[in-house]
Formats: sequence, structure tokens, C-alpha cells
Amino acid sequence: MIHMEEAVIIKTPTMQGANPSSLVVILGLWVTGLHAASAPTLGTLLAAGQVGLTARGTGSYQGECIRVRVHNRGTSAVSSSIPVGWVFASNTPDVQDLLVVREERFSLAPGGAVELLCRAYCCEASGSGPEQDEVYRPGFLGSPALQGVAQCIARGTYDDVSAQHAIWVLSDGHDIASLGAMDSSLTDTLRLAVSRFSGQSPPRYTVHFAEEPGRICSGRPERIVRELVLEATTGAQVSVVVVDTRGRVLRVLHDRSELSAGRNLLPLQVDVLGWPPGNYAIHAWSTDRAGAHRLPFKL
Repeated sequence: MIHMEEAVIIKTPTMQGANPSSLVVILGLWVTGLHAASAPTLGTLLAAGQVGLTARGTGSYQGECIRVRVHNRGTSAVSSSIPVGWVFASNTPDVQDLLVVREERFSLAPGGAVELLCRAYCCEASGSGPEQDEVYRPGFLGSPALQGVAQCIARGTYDDVSAQHAIWVLSDGHDIASLGAMDSSLTDTLRLAVSRFSGQSPPRYTVHFAEEPGRICSGRPERIVRELVLEATTGAQVSVVVVDTRGRVLRVLHDRSELSAGRNLLPLQVDVLGWPPGNYAIHAWSTDRAGAHRLPFKL
């Protein structure tokens, strides 16, 4: 028996005389699209009471950190998924919510149930970490920005630290420099996506946050880190200082330090814990050339 949707071929001028195999491909894509469009979203199923959902934490705040049981309450089969960008909200206000970064599909017969292990990350840096079996509510779709960064993480292969800080830039307004400076690695794809979603410029340095009891991440800058690359001639010396917007020198990082001839990698670190918010800059210059390198940073 042939389903009606499989038997209908709509001829257009571009299809006249087309290769039969091409028509099969086009028809297959059309049918696939029809089935995909007819699948109800998780939000629709929850709102209609067709499925029930219970979620509990595994005790972690990143990676495969939440177990979800989905139960079909209806009298007909259902197929849907927990989508990328879904947020599970904790029952405990002080415990962080979790953002899903891997789609989990399910198909359930009437009365059927399934348990899914979701890959997710914290999206409330100010919260505390969940205990094992922490209870979460059924949840909701995150903001467009959170959905966007979750999709980016789902498509790539990033370490947990980078993925987590990328989410906090969007969920908590953290400095994009927490993702580390652009370095021509795969993580640059994530950095550029976060830059687009957040409106912050791609990071040119790294910021490390201070630890704070009871919080996964304080969001308070503790150190600014940058590696400076300098080409030098024999006998060259370098000086590096940190200045504020008035040009006042706040720190001296190097005072006529000797450089080797050729390429030099100069690690720079500025301890900024407790500094007032504002604009600052690192200035570096060497004795073998005019001008200075200037690296602005903001707290």
C-alpha cells in the first residue's frame, strides 16, 4: 500500500525531463520534511499533558549530569526529543539550572517510559553545584542566545572548561576573556560564536576568576594573562607596565629585561583582584625599535 504523501509528485518547470533518480531524492526529502514537521515539540507535549517528565542530577554540573525520565501519559504513541537549548530549572533556588547541549530523542508507546542521560552545563554561575539526585523541574527552552551557544557546543568538540565558560558569558554576562585569547585552535570557532551572540569583541587575553565558597564561579576577575610575542635583535631589552585611563603606572611587570635575539615568548600576568571596574592597558616596548605594544583590558 502506498501512502498518499508518497504518491504525489508536483511537477515544476525545473523538474520537466529530470532524471528519475533525482525525483526520488527530491520526493524522499519532501516526505522526510513532512514527518519532521509533524513531530510535536517537548514543550507542546508537556503543555498538553501528553508526557510527564522527572529529572534528577547526577551530582555534577557539566557533562552527562542529569537523568531524565519521560513517561507517555496518552493513549497514542509519541516521538519527540529533549532539544539542544532546553533548560532544566532546579527545585532549589540556590542550586544552578542546567542547559542541554546534546539532543536526546525518544519514541514511546502508550504508557511507555524511558530514562535519558542528558549532556548539560550550568547556566547560573552564581548558584551552587547540585547534589546527587538533585530534583529539577520539567524545564523550558532557553533564550535565543543560550540556544545558539548550546547548538555551537553540540556541533563541535570542546573541552568542558571552554564549553562552560562560553555558556556563562551568555547566561551571567561574564567577560568573554574567560574563554581565553584567540589562539588559532578549534576553540576559536566557539569564541567567535560567543562574540557574535554576546556582542563582546573576540578575546585577546585570558581572565581567571577568583574562587568563592558556595559558588561555582564568582565572575570576579582575579588575574589577566597574556603571552606576548617579541622579535628582538641582539642586546635588546623590554619594559612592560600596566596603566589606567589617566596613564598612571599601576604595575611594573618588566624593567629593561634582557631579550634573546630572534623570537621571544613573554608570559604576562596581572593580579587584578579588588581593582575597581574600568579600562586599563598593558604597555610593552623594547630598546631596539620605536613604538609600543598596547593591550587594553576591561574589568
